[in-house]
Amino acid sequence: MFLILTNNPMAAEKFAHCGEVRFYPEDNYRQLLIRVRDLVYVGHRLQNHPLYGSLRPHETPYRTVVVSAEASTPDMEECTILSDSLSRLDSFLLPDKNVMSEKLLHDYQLIDCSLVERIFSA
Repeated sequence: MFLILTNNPMAAEKFAHCGEVRFYPEDNYRQLLIRVRDLVYVGHRLQNHPLYGSLRPHETPYRTVVVSAEASTPDMEECTILSDSLSRLDSFLLPDKNVMSEKLLHDYQLIDCSLVERIFSA
């Protein structure tokens, strides 16, 4: 099973049968990655990269990150991935969902879901 962290309402619904979903609709991209970082630092393993896909962080407000349901020994490489991802994210001005059209938000939700679903089909 998996632990799925997301700020994407479509992902929260679509992947509910794949593990425990932690839905944070109020989080922006950075806030979500901080939650993921905290889990990786205590030993949860990344199932997808926090900056996956061809969309840059300043383009999409949604992110879904999957980690192992169980924690073990923290992996230093994965801790570095999260630290580097947050540093990279800090170089961008993050998008504001409140000024985006519903159609655009829906499209970004769909893209996020399509990038994550391969994890559950393996």
